[in-house]
Amino acid sequence: MSQVKIDINLKVNSQSVDRYKFGKATHEATTLYRPHENKIILPVGILQKPFFDAQFDATQNFGAIGMVIGHEITHGFDNSGLQCIRDQYDNVVVKSEVTDTVLGKVSGETSLGENIADNGGLKSSFRAYREYLKEFPSQYTEEAGVKLFYLSYARAWCFKNTHSQILDKFWRTHTLERYRVTGALQNNPEFARVFQCPTDSYLNRCGNWVHGYRTYM
Repeated sequence: MSQVKIDINLKVNSQSVDRYKFGKATHEATTLYRPHENKIILPVGILQKPFFDAQFDATQNFGAIGMVIGHEITHGFDNSGLQCIRDQYDNVVVKSEVTDTVLGKVSGETSLGENIADNGGLKSSFRAYREYLKEFPSQYTEEAGVKLFYLSYARAWCFKNTHSQILDKFWRTHTLERYRVTGALQNNPEFARVFQCPTDSYLNRCGNWVHGYRTYM
């Protein structure tokens, strides 16, 4: 099988790029950034609840699938100079979702790239949502719409893990779902504003990096 793959890869070397050939099956509920092509792959499989629904209010879709798209875009930028993000996730204590027993800590180094993408993706999607409202006003008040955006983001990553699933995810590049949500929200000044989080609260950490992220986009 390996030899077959090598032969196929050698064969396509002399051919032009087929932009309709995907690196993922279309039914998969996932997304992918391919740095060597600077391309985002968004299979149709993820375009369903809880990430997307044509019947959802635009606010909900921006908070869910919008953040996922922003996440993949952020992968196009590097990890340098982001010690605050690394340290923040290094200090996350992971507990059992069944017994509340401490199971270990997140690896801020291993998950750094994905955590940066989560933070940047949420910020980018929110900015896109603001731009959308300029042309298509929301049925909600400004505050209610913003809250719904963040609630939609959190709902999209609602997940229950067994002990074995948690232990298996410790050294993976993606942080456990719960901490992907709280981690990005901790660093989001707009979330802190609308939910009135005190400056010294748990949900107020690396906001300066998120502000600085504007210079990259």
